[in-house]
Amino acid sequence: MDTFDCAAAALLSCRAVLRRLTPDDLPQPTPCAEYAVADVGQHLLRSMSLLASVAGQQAGPPEAGTLEDQVAVTAQTALAAWRHRGLAGSVAVGRTITPAHLAAEIIPLELVVHGWDLAAATGTKMEVSAEVAQHVLGCARELITADKRGRSFAAEVPAGPAATALQRLVAFTGREP
Repeated sequence: MDTFDCAAAALLSCRAVLRRLTPDDLPQPTPCAEYAVADVGQHLLRSMSLLASVAGQQAGPPEAGTLEDQVAVTAQTALAAWRHRGLAGSVAVGRTITPAHLAAEIIPLELVVHGWDLAAATGTKMEVSAEVAQHVLGCARELITADKRGRSFAAEVPAGPAATALQRLVAFTGREP
């Protein structure tokens, strides 16, 4: 599975979760202790805008539309920017120089993990194929280094021997599957 196919599938899965959100869900706590559902949605918008800018496309999130529509537009903008830029070379993501092919993988990582956060917060499930979850987990193992634990990600938690690929991914990112 390539980066772009994975990101497109991750976006579809995340959109299905976003589509189910109601106004009553927005203040609900999420597995990210300091973030409510609305905060995670805003984080997704900022992340997708940042990832578009890393690939050379300056664009903020749209000001109108549902959260689902806004995330879809910003994620599609980021994907288009990466398709145009290509995956060769290195880029600066924050203060870190990262191989471009790996930086682009942050798009599906964000969509799957935060989509899962939103589903968990609202008592629903996120449907992600095992292939997508396994691809994102492989990339997460390269992206989430020890120096990012404690800041952006909690310590990995045990997932158990019968865990699905999605459960192993969320456990790797420090969430209780």
